[in-house]
Amino acid sequence: MMITDLIDQDDFYEYLKAAGVPLEQGLSPEQCSKAALQWMSGQDEPVRVQFAESVALLQLQIPVMLPEVQEALAVLVAGV
Repeated sequence: MMITDLIDQDDFYEYLKAAGVPLEQGLSPEQCSKAALQWMSGQDEPVRVQFAESVALLQLQIPVMLPEVQEALAVLVAGV
């Protein structure tokens, strides 16, 4: 049996923080996505492009994401 470490809300939070998004502790995945979109709207073009590339890489990991993280990522992708 193979055990997979699924991407959960903490992983999603940490991924966005590492990408430069200023997030408050305790936000839900959807709240993190909305905060990231708001943050991104105030960034210059190179930062937005780099963030979009990071989101695209994260999309590759959808098969190992919990459903709530997949939904939050969909919100983020729609806004990027």
